[in-house]
Amino acid sequence: MIYTMYQASSPKRPEYEGYKEELSEGWMFGRMMDLSDGQWDTFRSHLPAFASLMFLYVAMNWVFRLAVVRRVSREFLQTPTKVRGFLPTLWFPFLFATVFAIILSGVSTVFILAFTGVNFILAKRFGGRRWAPAVFWVFNMAVLFANEYYKGYEFGRMLQSLAWLDQWRGVLRRWDVTFNITMLRMMSFAMDYHWRVRQEDEASVQQIDALVANPKTEKDRVERSCFAQDYCFANYWAYLLYPPLYLTGPIITFNSFVSQMRYPSPAISTRHTIVYGLRLLASALLMELILHTVYCVAISKWAQWETFSAYEISLFGYMRLSFIWLKLLIIWRFARFWAMADGIDTVENMRRCMSNNYSLQQFWRDWHCSYNKWLVRYVYIPLGGRKTSTWNTFVIFTFVALWHDLTMRLLQWAWIIALLFLPEGLATWYFGKPRWTSKPYFRLLCSLGGTVNIMAMMIANLVGFGDEGVEKMLAKIFSRSGFAFLAVAYVILNMYLQVMFEWREYEYRKEYAAHEASLAQWEMTDTAPRVPVTRSASDSPTLTKRQNRSGIGE
Repeated sequence: MIYTMYQASSPKRPEYEGYKEELSEGWMFGRMMDLSDGQWDTFRSHLPAFASLMFLYVAMNWVFRLAVVRRVSREFLQTPTKVRGFLPTLWFPFLFATVFAIILSGVSTVFILAFTGVNFILAKRFGGRRWAPAVFWVFNMAVLFANEYYKGYEFGRMLQSLAWLDQWRGVLRRWDVTFNITMLRMMSFAMDYHWRVRQEDEASVQQIDALVANPKTEKDRVERSCFAQDYCFANYWAYLLYPPLYLTGPIITFNSFVSQMRYPSPAISTRHTIVYGLRLLASALLMELILHTVYCVAISKWAQWETFSAYEISLFGYMRLSFIWLKLLIIWRFARFWAMADGIDTVENMRRCMSNNYSLQQFWRDWHCSYNKWLVRYVYIPLGGRKTSTWNTFVIFTFVALWHDLTMRLLQWAWIIALLFLPEGLATWYFGKPRWTSKPYFRLLCSLGGTVNIMAMMIANLVGFGDEGVEKMLAKIFSRSGFAFLAVAYVILNMYLQVMFEWREYEYRKEYAAHEASLAQWEMTDTAPRVPVTRSASDSPTLTKRQNRSGIGE
């Protein structure tokens, strides 16, 4: 596969003349490199500036905490729950974030302040009322549509005498492009505060506040509300514009952010952060290698597939999706590495390699994981969760498409993905019963369904995130000449899925062993209550998960 793509990208091929203008000077093997993807080219060219900003911010914040926070607010460091409202650990992020936003957006920071300010007022004014979430959603969706329509709100279009302000729009002139991420944080703050107020109808303020101290898990940080005073504008502004995560994420809830500013996450350590940085560097070098050897983006944009075979076209389609996965992984890992260096732990957005997925449901759990968790917390569960999962899925993916971009192409992609959930769910429900899971050929059934899933996911994602020539690409693959290739690919993917199944078995065995070890340690402690533990067949590492390990869904 690698050799075929390398040969298809060779300068000796006649197609090379058609797309060589898209290539740039390289530094490996005397070859050109493919920088025709605008998002990656922008990130790569600005990476030295981002890295310098990262080290500057982390160093300045560390010095500020040593020189100011430790001297001025010793009470907070000794007993974090005694300080409520604007946290001392957010003093510097608040100031830096304000300057950072002004440098990036210039006078357009006024629009950011206006929209975020209105959202804050709505949250504080209506939080706790049953219909409040509808108000938050209507306002934030209206902001998204308005941002798209007005393209950043030029001052000259509003009032001709203010046209001179358009020259001072900062480094990032189209601030509205990245505002989609900010909108997710705005909703997080509004909903977290709304639920905090609602909790006061069911429990006393003292009971709610008692849960703030010493969160044990990340789930505690997300689900436990902060002190009522913590939902102030200063904390809100620092959260929205927190420099490491401002432009790209990963997304972190307001509750978790404030909790980590009060109680640093034990998951962050110097060794873990350094190792993570090395993994980020290895991923970046892999990307450089790929862009020097396989020109998948330039060829996909050129979209002249007549002289390529169905096998070559399929490999370029696969590599195009792999490029998108690796590009986003590096961008998100850089932001997460920056946050880790500052002491904030966020979700790993790409938890599993794109090529190690056969379940549509599991794929979307592991792709942009922090966004998935946001959708579950603020959309899926409020709309009814599993009770309304069928129509819930269509609503969620419609929102995902609109959130990414207001185009019919992405809406088509969203509805195709939502439709694919239906057969996967039905197959998982039907074949997940004991009369099937106990059969010796159960794995084969799973691989047959999983292979169909893989092909369907590749087609759907090419439609949504591929280039303009994707229709020609798919037509060539599914032509009469490509039928033999598809048949062979189906058989090979079936064999590949058996490897995936065995790897999942290894993961479950490892997880089960760790669980048993922690349970045994808990039972041996003197302070542990002597509660009898009843185990059933569902505790088996080989039988319990079989329904979830079907090739059609997890």
